[in-house]
Amino acid sequence: MRIVKAFRFRVYPDARQVERLRAWQSALRFLWNLALEQRRIGLSHCGDDKRYPTAFDQINELTALRAELPWLADVPRNVCAQLLVELDKAWQRCFGRLAHAPRWKRKGLDTLGFCEPHPKYWRLDGARIRFPKLGSLRAVVHREPVGKPKTCTLREEAGQWFASLVYEAEVADPAPRTAPVVALDRGVVNVIADSDGNIVENPRHLDAAAARLARAQRNVSRKKKGSKNREKAKRRVAVLHRKVRRQRDHMLHNISARLSKSHAIVVVEKLQIGNMVKASSGLARSILSVGWGRLVEQLKYKTAALGGAVVEVPAAYSSQTCHACGHVAAESRRTQAVFECVSCGVREHADVNAAKVLLQRFEHRANRSVLP
Repeated sequence: MRIVKAFRFRVYPDARQVERLRAWQSALRFLWNLALEQRRIGLSHCGDDKRYPTAFDQINELTALRAELPWLADVPRNVCAQLLVELDKAWQRCFGRLAHAPRWKRKGLDTLGFCEPHPKYWRLDGARIRFPKLGSLRAVVHREPVGKPKTCTLREEAGQWFASLVYEAEVADPAPRTAPVVALDRGVVNVIADSDGNIVENPRHLDAAAARLARAQRNVSRKKKGSKNREKAKRRVAVLHRKVRRQRDHMLHNISARLSKSHAIVVVEKLQIGNMVKASSGLARSILSVGWGRLVEQLKYKTAALGGAVVEVPAAYSSQTCHACGHVAAESRRTQAVFECVSCGVREHADVNAAKVLLQRFEHRANRSVLP
C-alpha cells in the first residue's frame, strides 16, 4: 500500500535567512488577506454580478500582482500559489460545514508556513536542506526519510524553526489483526482507563504551568504596545505554551504507541468534542488540555499501519451502566472514582467500568454483524 509520512526536523537559519523569512511572513499575510477579501467581495454580489474567484483564478493573477510588488515577488512563486490553494481548501471546509469561514491573518498572532509543493525545487542533502531563494539551511536530521519526496514546509514555532518534509512510499500491506481488543474511556482526571483495568492519570501539564503563564501574560500587559520588550514578553508566553504542548504530545504518543502495538482493535466512545466544549465552559479548558481528539487521531494511523483499527461506539450512559448486570442508574456513580451498582452491588473503578461497558457494546455489535 502507499503511505504518506512527514518528517519534522529542526533547522537553524542564519541571521540573514531569518530576516528574509520574517519579510516573507509579512508578504504572505498580505497575500492571504487580499485574496480572502477578494473572495468575500465575490460572495457579497448578487444575481448575474456574483463572481466567486477560484484558486485557479487567483493564481493566474499572481504574475501581475508580483510585478507591481517587488517585496511579494521576493517570495517563491510556488509558495504564494500554495497559500492560495490552502485558502481555497479553507473555504471548501466552510462550505461543507466542517469549519468556520477563514479569517484575516493578524500580525503578531498568526504565523504562516512556507510550503514548497514541488520536490524538484527543494532538496535534503545530508544535514542541509536547500529551499528556493534561501539557500542551504543547517538541519538536525535525526532519521533518514524513506520514499519519494513531495513537499517541504518551513514554519516558526516560538522562535524556533522547523522543516516538515513529506515523503510517499510503497510498503507491504500489513497482516490484518482482529485480536486482542481493548476499550478506552477518556476523562479529565484520568487521561484514559481501559477495559483491562489500566489507568493513566492526567499529569496536568497546563495546570503545572498556570502560575508561570499568568506571570508571563501579566508581564506582556505591562509592556508598551509595539515595543521590543513587549515582543520579548510575548515570546516568553509562546515558549511556555510550546512546552506544555510538547509535554502533552509526548504523553499521547506514548499511550497510542503502546496500545497500537499491544492490541489489534481499540474501541473508543464516539464523542462530539466540539459540542462538549461549547456546552461546558467550565470543563472546556480541561478537555482541550488532555487532547481527546488528538489521541484518537494518533491511534487511527498507528493501528492501521499495524493491521488494526479504531472503532467508535455510542457513549450514551456508559458511565451509569453496570458492566456486570447492565442496570442503568445515575446513583451507581457514587463518586468520580467509585462505581457501585445499586442493582447487583458490583464495585469497580468508575472509569474502568465505563471502558468495560464500551467493550460490551462493541462485542454486541460485532456479534450482530456475523449473525445470518
